[in-house]
Amino acid sequence: MQPPAGRLVVGERVEAPGGRRGRVVAGRLIATNGAWRYTVALDDGATADYLDFELRRLTDVRGE
Repeated sequence: MQPPAGRLVVGERVEAPGGRRGRVVAGRLIATNGAWRYTVALDDGATADYLDFELRRLTDVRGE
């Protein structure tokens, strides 16, 4: 399933809570409430899961 327009896509750079930055590596829809949960590979080498509202887009891989 592809996320709807305005949602993050794999490869986008994001900022997570606490100023941590990284790249989206996976996204999945939570069917019960319609939210998206993303796995982010952080610049410090860790990976973490965040809900869509917790992330801020830094760049847009689509060039928009």
